[in-house]
Amino acid sequence: MDELYSVRMRAAQGGPHENGGHHISGAERIVTLNQVGAIAQSLAERALHHSKGTADFINITVDLIPSETITYIECLKVNEHFANTVAEAHQLAVELLQGADISETAVKHAIYLLEGLDSSMRGAMLVDAISGERIDSGNRGVRVSHMDSFDSEKLGDNEHMREALVLASKVQSAEGIVGELCWSDDPDYTVGYVACNDIYHRIPSMKEFGSNLGGRVFFVKTNTDVDCVIKYLEKAPVLVQR
Repeated sequence: MDELYSVRMRAAQGGPHENGGHHISGAERIVTLNQVGAIAQSLAERALHHSKGTADFINITVDLIPSETITYIECLKVNEHFANTVAEAHQLAVELLQGADISETAVKHAIYLLEGLDSSMRGAMLVDAISGERIDSGNRGVRVSHMDSFDSEKLGDNEHMREALVLASKVQSAEGIVGELCWSDDPDYTVGYVACNDIYHRIPSMKEFGSNLGGRVFFVKTNTDVDCVIKYLEKAPVLVQR
């Protein structure tokens, strides 16, 4: 196999994220050497033409990925759902997520945490799947990285969904994570999802149109080694396949 490279982009307005810049966009791919230039350019173009505004800070990082470090995982199955209002969508999320591994209390508290954000987080919150208490710290959250799919055409032609499906598949493959709740911070994209039991549940109307607040919550089993989970999510190279 040709050598593979991780190409990652993050973009902000008002300076780097570390200096208080407002997050605009983030994306990444795992590609062969001859694709690096074109992909880097396409990610930069995306940051410059985004519904959340034009970035004035763009960071693109390229790293070689040793082939022996790559983990190959199966893509989650997809179920499409319907909801006419935010309240209806959130109730559906509660029904889909709650069960033996995730309590109703935890799901409702996760929704409360996401609705209470005053600005979008770059990463995800980790929440205890039974108590609903947040178990990570700080405003950065856990930033899932180093993932892609070589079966993109099989994951659909919607870029939002393709990227979310790849991310959700990696998250659900992590030891100790039993579910995820997400809606986008893109103001013109109101579709969100929940993931659990090897299924990606796509749900419309998860937020009001025009809202630029969104985020993710990962539900974690009690007494899980959180440091190991974060290391896997942020550092382990993963390719999703069907």
